[in-house]
Amino acid sequence: MPYPYSYDYEAQRKEKERKPVKLKTDRKMWKLMLLNVLTLSIYTIVFFIPFSFDLDKIAPLSKKQMNFIWAYFLSLFTFSIVIDIWHYQTASRVEEALQMRNIDYDFSTGDFWKWFVLGSFILVGPLVYFHKLCKAMNLLCEDYNKNPVVVEA
Repeated sequence: MPYPYSYDYEAQRKEKERKPVKLKTDRKMWKLMLLNVLTLSIYTIVFFIPFSFDLDKIAPLSKKQMNFIWAYFLSLFTFSIVIDIWHYQTASRVEEALQMRNIDYDFSTGDFWKWFVLGSFILVGPLVYFHKLCKAMNLLCEDYNKNPVVVEA
């Protein structure tokens, strides 16, 4: 048949809804930092855009994440304040998703304050924060790939 009929589109849409998409589970802090330096911070955008979309899939009950492109663009005019707020909100949503999925991993907004903000004075703090964030997100994505349905506790 040269042209698909309208009911074919409906069948394709239903097929996509039945098969959940497998989320990426190989996020690494060292890869983020290395490629960030090599690409002059462009890889940060490539890394965090799918990160926020995956977080919206994992924790659909909470408020949607601001798009990283908007936060990145606005941070150019606000001396990085918006990007810091975006990272805090991300840490909050990851913490909430870990609790909703009953994953026993020590990550919270306190890690954002300890490592990302205060740890920046010793220069390795943000590295620890991004390592913990990537680890928490990998655990969430693995759990989502096994069971995409969120059960309220």
